[in-house]
Amino acid sequence: MDSREPLYNSRIIDTFLKLVKKRYPQVNVVELLSYAGMKAHEVADQGHWFNQDQVDRFHDKLAELSGNHSIAREAGRYGASPDALGALKQNLLTFVGPAKAFELANKAAANFSRSSVLESRKIGPHKVELTALFREGVQEKPYQCENRIGTIESIVMMFNYGLPQVEHPECIFHGGKTCRYIVSWESNPAETLKIIRNYSAIPLLLIFLMSLLFAPEIAFGVVLPAVALIFLLLMLLAEHREKTGLRSILQRMGEPTDKLLDQINANYSNAQITNEVGRVISRQTEIDGIFSSVLTVLEERLGYDRGLILLANAECSRLVFRAGFGQSEEQNTLLHAADFSLKGERPAGVFVTCFKERKPVLINSMAEYEELFPDGHRDLLARFGAEAFLCCPIICDGESIGILAVDNHKSHRQLLQTDLNLLMGIAPVLGVSIRNAELLETKEQQFNAIVQLEKARDELAAAKEISERYAEDLKDMNEEVKNFAYIVSHDLRAPLVNIKGFSAELRGALKDVTPLIEQAKPALSDKEQQILGDVLEQDVPEALDYIESSVHRMDALINAILKLSRLGRRDLKMERVDVRDVVEGILKTLGHQLEAGRVTVKISDLPEVVSDKIALEQIVGNLLDNALKYLDRNRAGQLEISAECGSAETVFRFRDNGRGIATEDMGKVFEIFRRAGTLDMPGEGMGLAYVKTLVRRLGGRIWCESELGVGTLFCFTIPNHESPSTAS
Repeated sequence: MDSREPLYNSRIIDTFLKLVKKRYPQVNVVELLSYAGMKAHEVADQGHWFNQDQVDRFHDKLAELSGNHSIAREAGRYGASPDALGALKQNLLTFVGPAKAFELANKAAANFSRSSVLESRKIGPHKVELTALFREGVQEKPYQCENRIGTIESIVMMFNYGLPQVEHPECIFHGGKTCRYIVSWESNPAETLKIIRNYSAIPLLLIFLMSLLFAPEIAFGVVLPAVALIFLLLMLLAEHREKTGLRSILQRMGEPTDKLLDQINANYSNAQITNEVGRVISRQTEIDGIFSSVLTVLEERLGYDRGLILLANAECSRLVFRAGFGQSEEQNTLLHAADFSLKGERPAGVFVTCFKERKPVLINSMAEYEELFPDGHRDLLARFGAEAFLCCPIICDGESIGILAVDNHKSHRQLLQTDLNLLMGIAPVLGVSIRNAELLETKEQQFNAIVQLEKARDELAAAKEISERYAEDLKDMNEEVKNFAYIVSHDLRAPLVNIKGFSAELRGALKDVTPLIEQAKPALSDKEQQILGDVLEQDVPEALDYIESSVHRMDALINAILKLSRLGRRDLKMERVDVRDVVEGILKTLGHQLEAGRVTVKISDLPEVVSDKIALEQIVGNLLDNALKYLDRNRAGQLEISAECGSAETVFRFRDNGRGIATEDMGKVFEIFRRAGTLDMPGEGMGLAYVKTLVRRLGGRIWCESELGVGTLFCFTIPNHESPSTAS
């Protein structure tokens, strides 16, 4: 059997402590209980049980401290003392007589020990046999046998009999299988007087009859009154002794009965208070309201000086101060900042120990429980002036969710086991209420979340409807762009062709009429000849040059628009492309410009990507051409081309030390037909618009950073694809 199994009721130890207090005041009870691994409130709790190892250590230490190695038998006898707790009297005096008490010994013994079963057999009017049958695996010690003998003696002595004779013919510590006791006791004086009274009646009657025969003159006058007086005296004396014994028994019965009634009243009062707490907090649905209600009952109804509630946080990593009464603002601040950690191996402190072990703690002297107070917590309690307090775990569904603690630092009223029992009744009700409030709060949060979700769903549906409408609009706009491109490619180009043709016809006609005009000049005046010469040789050729230049410019713009339109319609062919090969190939075609601009090119490691090669070549070509076109001619050019691979995309960077772009012109960079800075270079302003369109079609992004007179950085991204695929 496990030596830690609880076998012995705390009332046995309490009887020992009563004896120690009465006869061995030199014994340090705190040291004794600490050595045995017992707590004072555990001994005071009649429902608590100790194991074999604890009671062995208790006895051995007590024998050492008291110097009496027979103290176990003395403690057993002490049960008959008026100073004793009265546990035996509660269970045995109601049987009125030793024989009846021993007859029901098994039932009474079960209230004190689970190690054995005690059987009783009556073998005479004042003699019984008791047999202790031990449970398998129980290993009692000899002192417990001595204590049992002392208890047997105390049972007889309770009924005002003298010390009984206890024979011990069989003992497990001397080779026996059980412990057997033969108990005998002498009749008490009341019984002896009854026997004398009963048996004296016949001799007294014979004396009266003899006197009637031999001395009739004195038989009625002297003998009969004398005989009656003697018999009456014997009867009165016997009744007096009997009543004295009964009065003593009733007095002893009254003491435990009063205590039992006090306990019943205390239990009833606790039940009422617990019921009151339940009613009060049942009307609260918020945790703060529950705390306020419970603490009000503790302060006003029960009269505690201070109280506090600590709850575990959501991660169950520490206890957090939630509510209290009787503390100052400074003390509340200390409680909020205190580290009641539920993790780690360092000393936990009394609150954390109570929480983890789910056991209440009653402390009337912190010196008795130094192991429960690490330095930090001892300092905290010292700042609160706490010396005695009790705390209970708040338990719901078998797990701790916090602790409830009270103390009486002002009134110094001693905290008792009844206080602990009361709080242990309140704590579960508090735990259930807190959990219900949390569930209600969670339910409300879920309801609000559902409402928000419904609202978001409605908004999403509305957004989807708007998006679909925009998609339709975009589709229509794309169709309009296609129609515009068609118009540009057909309707606008036809007038240009006509204008170009008629300008050629006009130039040819001017050539044809020139000889005729030359023949007619002599007939004109000098001024008329001058005007005609200016028109034919200067104004008309200049006008035709302007017309032809504009037609050429318009034709280039139309071609650019058509090219941009075709970029949006061409199917993309995704394949693995070595970007370094693309860059180096384009740079070879730009060799003359690189040489003219004294350009140094630095190419970092460029990766392979899965993309459309033609689109990528056009992007790179336009960016490089743009960089070379706008170099600063006053210094040697520099080009840096690099890349950075990310998890979702690859970023390419093209940096130059060219003219740069002014801040006010940054918005024009990617717009159609918009050019920034000095317009001293040929072009339609479409290159970067092409680049933006191509990058967008590839699923990437493009942006620009620049500083006027320093240089420009163009960056674009290409999404990372695992394998080539075809996209449109």
